[in-house]
Amino acid sequence: MSVFTGLDDGLREELGVILTDVLSSVLRQEAIVTTNQLPHGSSVTSRLAIHDRSDETPGSEGEFAVIEVRVGIGLARVMAARMMSMSTPDTPDLVDAIAEISNIAGGNVKTLLCHHARLSLPSAQISDVEEFAAARPADASTYVRAIVLGHVAQLAIHPDAPVADLLWPPTNSDSTLEPTA
Repeated sequence: MSVFTGLDDGLREELGVILTDVLSSVLRQEAIVTTNQLPHGSSVTSRLAIHDRSDETPGSEGEFAVIEVRVGIGLARVMAARMMSMSTPDTPDLVDAIAEISNIAGGNVKTLLCHHARLSLPSAQISDVEEFAAARPADASTYVRAIVLGHVAQLAIHPDAPVADLLWPPTNSDSTLEPTA
């Protein structure tokens, strides 16, 4: 069984702590785990991958999982404004803020699940097409939600999700960014 699947209630609880801690520290407001649905409308989503090499053998690449943070546009604006000390963040600021949030959360998830894994760089985008409320992880995925300032945010782990569009930091200082094969 993969380190990324079949997460028990204790690990789900830890994921909730990660999400609420990140939101609380960035927004300086209390965040609590919730079962509330995600809002309708546009969302900002950031994805990054964890590459667990612990079971890697010749001919296998180890295991991958995608960490995803998803928030509505309203919460993204508040986060960007507070993180960047500006009153009216623009679209690139929203994307940058959620990418940074996913990077912080992803590092904590990596530490929780597999210490010797590697993290990709985050990739964030604004989605106007997808119904935010319908953005539920697939069956093998795990997600937790938190509410802060009246807005719902979601942290999800998607085992074996596609990682081809993500970039990886170089393995040595003279390398360039590595695309996922």
